[in-house]
Amino acid sequence: MYLSSISSRLLLYDTNSWDLKKSYDCYEGMLRDVSWSDDSKYILQVNSKGLIDILSPAEHDIRSLQHVPLKDTWSASFHRDGHRNVAIGTKNGSVLIWDTKNKSVTKNFSAPSQASCVNFISYNVKNTSLAAAMGNGDTVIYSLTSNIPLMTVKLSCSKSISAMKFHNESRFLLGLATEEGHVVVKDVTCNKDRNYFENIHASPVSDIAYSLINRDVLLSCGYDKIMHVYDIRMQNVVSTITTLYPLKSLAINLENQVALGTKNGYVLIYDLRDLNAPFKVLRGHNAEVCKVAFQPPRKKIYNDTSLREDVEVNSSFKLQSPVRGRTSDTFFISDTPPRNEEASPQGLDNKVDSFLVMMGLDKSNVDIDDDGIKSVDNGERRSDKFEFRYCQLDAEKNISKISTPLTSRTADNLQFTSPLTIPNGTHDKNLNTNTSDIKLSNLNLNGDVVNSKSIEELKDFIKLTLADVADDNRNYFLHIMMALTKQKLFLEKQLFGMNEQIHNLIQNQNMLVETNRKLVLQIEQLKSQQNLF
Repeated sequence: MYLSSISSRLLLYDTNSWDLKKSYDCYEGMLRDVSWSDDSKYILQVNSKGLIDILSPAEHDIRSLQHVPLKDTWSASFHRDGHRNVAIGTKNGSVLIWDTKNKSVTKNFSAPSQASCVNFISYNVKNTSLAAAMGNGDTVIYSLTSNIPLMTVKLSCSKSISAMKFHNESRFLLGLATEEGHVVVKDVTCNKDRNYFENIHASPVSDIAYSLINRDVLLSCGYDKIMHVYDIRMQNVVSTITTLYPLKSLAINLENQVALGTKNGYVLIYDLRDLNAPFKVLRGHNAEVCKVAFQPPRKKIYNDTSLREDVEVNSSFKLQSPVRGRTSDTFFISDTPPRNEEASPQGLDNKVDSFLVMMGLDKSNVDIDDDGIKSVDNGERRSDKFEFRYCQLDAEKNISKISTPLTSRTADNLQFTSPLTIPNGTHDKNLNTNTSDIKLSNLNLNGDVVNSKSIEELKDFIKLTLADVADDNRNYFLHIMMALTKQKLFLEKQLFGMNEQIHNLIQNQNMLVETNRKLVLQIEQLKSQQNLF
């Protein structure tokens, strides 16, 4: 996984060792924006003149795959599902949807009456709405289903938007930051403030970001050298850190690692569970770090096409992906899909992706939207962290088995002798299993022998399955750690308040004692004067 940062050039750091791996520099001046596609394959770069390029982090270097040949472009954002569609904002206020496969414009939203430059553009989590923040302070919400503008969000506190993003999980929450230091979370269904943190920063807010683990956590940074962590459900600030440099950009990943780009060219890496000091400082830039972005976890996107023209698809032997709703530990490797996979690939998962479901505590199949309307989940993930999850897969039950029976074509006495490891090179300690020997029995190929290529694909299939289970366990741990950290910060804040109250009480008591002593002295003086007369 990479951390990307831009100033006058694009740099990619390895998030495991934090070493600089790749650099890309083809334009003069400062780059404006950089972001990753949701499938983590491609990078979207916007330069100082608004020119847009789609890049690929190849094996040895970064190369440009596609240049968007449109005029007056100024901002861009990938679709939340894959990399085919790119939303583009222009200098005259219009918004376009670019198809990277056909290399053409599929939708064109004309500029509003009071047009201005589109500085920021963002899809909501369901890809049903598109927000475009204008230079005049207005934010226009477009419907991607009816292809019309839905509303214009205006802030009474400011006319200058310095950052704007839709929420990662709620399709109705829109975060806005201003140059006056305000942070606002809007509910676009009723165009009302859900949260309003007035003058939370003493200078312009430079960037905002949402936690990928906890939907209630929002972060913001500004030129006042401060980063705030908010609980938007409790509507308060749970933590604050002060750095040595003005902050320009902000990003957070699934590991609760926070990257802060500074005005002097440094990138500060913090752990959200320990904000006392950065555990890494990256010094690859010589100018201000305009944007930082973590590479998202890789997803499997169905019906997705690569932008590389030299990719060849070999369909001679295909393995069926494991059934998401299976009730046993049998891997189905057959050409005929099981009964519960008759629907389209997008409807594989009928369970909502929530913390209770992942822990096995939620038996319902009802998704409650932010507007209070209950709707049966149709397979779209609520957190959108991973496109596919094997919901009823019991990790400890499945992996701890030494042999895995196969119900269809296989070969007799086939054994894997090499240990299976997680593809990213790490081993999850929660997976207490020995996968060095996986015996496949009851194999019958009707006289045919499984070739070596089939065996290798079967190995890759099992490795990917184990990797998904390891990712699930890691996400459970991170989710619990985030909840515990949040509770710890809340208790620390309460303890600090109680200490201040006790300190004030002690001061008041000392003042009362001192006042009482002075009164006693005055009474003694009055008595002595009376005795003299």
